Amino acid sequence: MSENKQALIDWKTDAWKDANMVSWYSKRMFENTGTNQLKHQLEMRYIERYATGKRVLDVGIGTGRGSIPLAQRGMDVTGIDSSQAMLDETRRLAGDAPMTLLPGDVARLPLPDADFDFLLSLNVVVHFPHWRTILQEWDRVLKPGGRILFDIHSLDHLEAVYGAGEATQRMVAEGEAAFGSYMSLARAHEIVAWADDNGYCVEAITAVGGFVVSTRNHWLNNIETKHWWNRLLGWMTSDPKLFEFALWLETEVVWQLPTTATGRYMVVLDKKPDPAGNAAWLAAQEQLNGLWRAGDIAQTLPAFPEQKVERLQTMLIHPRNTYLLFELLKVVRTHFPGISLKDYLPQGISELFEDWQLQEEIDLYALRVAGEWRRSGDFGAKFEHAGVPFGPGMEYNMMRDILVDYLNIFAQGEQP
Repeated sequence: MSENKQALIDWKTDAWKDANMVSWYSKRMFENTGTNQLKHQLEMRYIERYATGKRVLDVGIGTGRGSIPLAQRGMDVTGIDSSQAMLDETRRLAGDAPMTLLPGDVARLPLPDADFDFLLSLNVVVHFPHWRTILQEWDRVLKPGGRILFDIHSLDHLEAVYGAGEATQRMVAEGEAAFGSYMSLARAHEIVAWADDNGYCVEAITAVGGFVVSTRNHWLNNIETKHWWNRLLGWMTSDPKLFEFALWLETEVVWQLPTTATGRYMVVLDKKPDPAGNAAWLAAQEQLNGLWRAGDIAQTLPAFPEQKVERLQTMLIHPRNTYLLFELLKVVRTHFPGISLKDYLPQGISELFEDWQLQEEIDLYALRVAGEWRRSGDFGAKFEHAGVPFGPGMEYNMMRDILVDYLNIFAQGEQP
């Protein structure tokens, strides 16, 4: 292993040993800001879906948010963390729930062989470049037939958005050089190769965090940095209907998409060899990923039964839900212009979105014409007074005249 990688591993291992950092992190895990609770609820639902057996090991337990609920429902939970401060915080938060908490390294567990039914690890593997070595150590402590659950960032995603060439390679290299923000990346076929080599079958590899702020989705580059977008997502903290809708979109849509769709995915591997099953899973996944890379995503979108369509229609009565979906679908159509939304939306919603899209295009056209008119000076619109240009202030009035008098968007007497 290179010195740089070892230095990164050491830095990541020691980063959370400071008690003040642990206190800040613990508060952050429970604070209701932005999409923080959306991410938390998604991970808890995923663990609830795939947790199995009696003996549970939580590696890099942090504050215990992933495994305290398992201990509370009667599972025998052991937690490992390199930070004693983190273990102390887990003990405090666990209250009366019995848990065994031990200091240890994620790649050198102080535990006997074949001792656990279920091993989970949230936001841990993503921090380390030697993920294969880590998984092999986790395999050692897992019983035959046991299960591993972890998350990692998607190299399939980066390559779908930017191509497999220089742009992606540069981003990966920059990430490896930045200790503080380093995130490990893997392609789905690399996870499957590890599973085959070590006698595991793929139970699930699931795209997560379609629009969770802390998990960057590069398909959303044009809006993720916009204040208005983050303000909209921030309403989840006080708008239960918006939060419920976002959770529904993530679990009913995003979880069904391939690993090219989002910047992170969850992995569930069972300790039983199944090379034929793994090959079939990978073939299907690569077909879906190929469609995303080719810009033909229609075949990868989940088909909703009538009951789910009705549920979607009910949730879209809420204005913020409608606007959130509209903005997400605008991005989808930017990257994949050939897709037809009518096949996926409730009756009336696609027509509404088409109307909104047309209105936005008209507004942008009118603003562009007004701006070019003022800047060109062809119509005497370029003025200065005392050396200060005031032409830009005329754009809004010009835009109004264009919309009303030339495009006939507003009826007589209406104000744009």
